[in-house]
Amino acid sequence: MVAPMTQIATSDGLKQRMSKRSIVNDLYKSRKRVCTAPSSDINETSEFNDGLNGTSFSAAEIPSDTKVSLLHLKELFPLERFEGRLPVVIVKHQLYSLINDRTAVDKELNTLKLANEIKLFKLGAELDDYCIVFTREYQDHVIKVMSELSISKNICNKFVNTVIKKYTDVCINKDTLMNEFNFTDSEITQLVKASVLTVRDVGNWWVALPNAGIFMKCFLRGRKAIVTMIRKCKYREILQTELEQRKWPKVCKLGLQYHMHEVIGADLIKCIQTTSGLLLRLKDS
Repeated sequence: MVAPMTQIATSDGLKQRMSKRSIVNDLYKSRKRVCTAPSSDINETSEFNDGLNGTSFSAAEIPSDTKVSLLHLKELFPLERFEGRLPVVIVKHQLYSLINDRTAVDKELNTLKLANEIKLFKLGAELDDYCIVFTREYQDHVIKVMSELSISKNICNKFVNTVIKKYTDVCINKDTLMNEFNFTDSEITQLVKASVLTVRDVGNWWVALPNAGIFMKCFLRGRKAIVTMIRKCKYREILQTELEQRKWPKVCKLGLQYHMHEVIGADLIKCIQTTSGLLLRLKDS
């Protein structure tokens, strides 16, 4: 079930999941899916447009709430501000700001991960959370970074065809890399150099996102900014509409909307519906 707080950070509310045999309603109030067949002809093979990137899918393939939410959060990521140094990065707990059922979110994310539609990455050394990148975008990013670092195309292609296309866990061990995927010690060293692997412990690595440090710097800076803004308000609370009118620091590249989903999903902020609109209240530490 999509959470009532979907009004946060956007005026476009996500709709509840629809029956596969019904005409698909709006993904968001201003983003209507286009049905390519009359309502009388709707069946499991009828096609729809996703309303976001022009991709068509059958009625049997209507995206889950989680995937719809991922596509929405993807649109909030200011890709152009990073000048090709990052793909779109979504923080896992942002989804919890859009969907009440966290168990369902985790289950659907696992399904998407096993289908290799998305990759999950550990979010920093100190935070017990994960970020999400669509697999195709991660692959393109890895190829670009390895090329810039003059990493052998053979190593790059091997990583793409094994770890990216066939491996779905967030960490990987030496036995898998060497015996299953046929990497040598020197090739593993090159993968670490490219930051597609980062050390977890002896003989184990996190599958990693190159340039993740750039994201983490912006992520932590933006979180601090929005929490500070609310903390300085009377009673440590502010209406959403008032917060959106505040000047957002230019150094916080990810933007206010992106961070509102983040702090709500992380349970740093409580949302309260009032007659004046949605009230955002900072929770006690």
